[in-house]
Amino acid sequence: MLETKILKLSQLLSHSANGFLFVDLKSQNVLYCHDDLKELLDTNQTFPFPINLLADQTDDLLFFIKKNQNGIYPSSVSFKKANEEKIQGNVRFSSAQEFFEGTTEIYVLYVDWKTITETNPFKQTDEFEIPFLKTDSFGNILYANPRFLDFFSLTIDQIRKKSVFEILSLTEGAKQNLLKENIKENLEIQSGFGEKQKFQLQSFITNQKNPTNQEITILLLDLSIIQNAEQTIKYGEDKLRTFFATINNGFVIVNQEAIILEVAPIFKFLLFQLLAFEVGENIFHYFDLELKTKLTSVLLESIQSQTIQVAEFDFLLLGEEKTFEIKYIPVRRLNPNDKKVMLVFSDITEAKRLDRQLIESMKFASIGEIAAGLAHEINNPLQSALLYLEDLITVDETDPIERRDILKKIESANLRIRDLVKALLDLGRMESPNRDFVSPYYILVRTSELVEVSCRKKNIQFSRHAGPNLPGIFVRWQEIEQVLINCVVNAINALSEMEIPRENPKIELGIDFVKSQKKDWVVFSVEDNGPGIDDETLEKVFLPLFTTRRNKQGTGLGLSISKKIIAEHGGEIYMKTKEGVGTKVEIFLPAHLDENG
Repeated sequence: MLETKILKLSQLLSHSANGFLFVDLKSQNVLYCHDDLKELLDTNQTFPFPINLLADQTDDLLFFIKKNQNGIYPSSVSFKKANEEKIQGNVRFSSAQEFFEGTTEIYVLYVDWKTITETNPFKQTDEFEIPFLKTDSFGNILYANPRFLDFFSLTIDQIRKKSVFEILSLTEGAKQNLLKENIKENLEIQSGFGEKQKFQLQSFITNQKNPTNQEITILLLDLSIIQNAEQTIKYGEDKLRTFFATINNGFVIVNQEAIILEVAPIFKFLLFQLLAFEVGENIFHYFDLELKTKLTSVLLESIQSQTIQVAEFDFLLLGEEKTFEIKYIPVRRLNPNDKKVMLVFSDITEAKRLDRQLIESMKFASIGEIAAGLAHEINNPLQSALLYLEDLITVDETDPIERRDILKKIESANLRIRDLVKALLDLGRMESPNRDFVSPYYILVRTSELVEVSCRKKNIQFSRHAGPNLPGIFVRWQEIEQVLINCVVNAINALSEMEIPRENPKIELGIDFVKSQKKDWVVFSVEDNGPGIDDETLEKVFLPLFTTRRNKQGTGLGLSISKKIIAEHGGEIYMKTKEGVGTKVEIFLPAHLDENG
C-alpha cells in the first residue's frame, strides 16, 4: 500500500522536479529515488536503503528538516557517486504526510545541483511566463508548464491524458502541419475561466533527424504583448531617426598629430559640410596659424594627461560669426602607444548668446541692488560741493590761497561723483568678448567702490585685503567683477534679512595668491558672518533657478551663472559655510606671470 502511494506521488512530481527523494525521517531510509537522480549518482541500491549511503551530513540535514517541516536547507549537501566522487547540491524539502497514513514521517527532498548541468529538460521552463508545452510526434502531451496549466485550469494529471488537439482549437491546416513542420498561427483561445484571448502559436520540431524520438515544442505568445513590443520598437526607431536628424554635433577621431582617422557620417553638422574634413588630413589645417596652434596644444594636453579637455573658437561661416566648442575625449587603448582622441564639435553660437543674455540680466539685477546706495553716496559730495560754491558766491573770498582750497574741495567732491557714476556705467556696459591681461587688484578696487556703499547703507562693516606679489589674470574682467558683486550682494542680503540681527555684521572681500595641485591660482574670497547655510541647501546653491528668496524677487540665477563664468575661465568656485557662523565663497582663477597668458 505504501509503495503504491509513493509510486503515484512520484508520477505527479516527475515533470516538475529535476531530482527528488522520498525519505522516512523515523527510519532515516530512502523510500524512493527519482530515475534522473539515480542515474546521475550511478546508484543501484534496493529500496529502502539508509540515506547516509547517498549523502553526507545526514544527521544535521534530517534534524533541520524535522524542525522546519518545509523550506530550504541553508548549506549545500554533498552527494556520493558510486565511484566515490561527490557532487554538491542544494536541498529543498516538503512534508508529504498528508498523502500517507500511519506513523511514518515521509518528506520529499528536491535537489538543485550547483556544479552540473540540469538533467531535467523541463526545469527551466517551469519559470516561463509564456504558456508552454511539449508533445511527442503524435501530439500526445508530455509536459505543460505552470503558466499553461493555470490558463486552462488543468492539473498535471489531467494534461497527461490529453493530446494537443483536444486542448487547442486549431484550423485543419494547422492540425496537419503541426506534426510535420514548424508553424506560426494566430488563434483565439478560451481559458479555463471562460475568457477569450488572442495568441500567436509558434511550434518547433526537435530531433528531426530521429523520427522515432521527435518532440514538438509549442509556445503561446500573447498577441497584445507582441503588438506592444512592435510599437515600442517602432517608437524607438523613430526616436533614433529623429535624434540623428537633429543632432548638432560632429565627431572626428584623430591621432596625436591631429591627422583625421575617422569622421562620423553625420551630414547635418554645418561646419563638416562646408569644410569637408577628409581622412588623412590635418583636422586644423583650415584654420589660421594662431588658432591651429591653440587647438593643437589642447589636443596634446588631452593626450598627455588622458583627461577630457575643452576649447572654443570663433569662425566666420557663410558670412556669419559662429562660435564652436571642441571637446577632446581620449580614446583608451590596450596599447599605450596607440594614442587617439575623439573630437566632438558643437555649434554653441546660440548657447553663448543666451549666456550673454543671462549674464546681462544678472548684471542689471545687481545694478538695482546697489543703485539706491550709490544715489545716497553721490548726494553727499554733491551737497558739499554746492555748499562750497555758495560760500564762494556769497562771501566773495578774496584770499587766493583760501579760494584755491575751496575749489580743490569742490573738485574732489566732483571727482568722487564722477568715479561712482563711471563705475556704475561700466557695470552696465556690454563687455568685450575678448579676454584681457589685468591685475586682480584692479578688479578688487572697482568692486569695492560699488559694494562698499551698499554695505554702509545697511550698517554692515566692509573691509578688503590683498595678498603680496599678486600675478595677473587673463580674463574678461567685467564678468569677474560681476561675479564678485553678486557674491557680495548675496552676503548683504543674508546679513540684512537675519531674524536676529548680528551686533557687528561684516563682509570682507579679499584676494590671495595660492599654489595648489602644481598650479598657480589667484583666489578671490567673499566672507561674511551671516546665518550660514544648512547642508541640504548647500547642495543646491549652484543649481539654476534655485533660490531661498523666491518671495523677495530672488531669481536663482546668480550663483549658477557665476559658476558658469568661472568655469569658462578655467577656474573653480567653492562655498564654505557653517550654520550660525557665516559663509565664505572662494573663486579660483588661473594665475599668469606675463601678458601672453
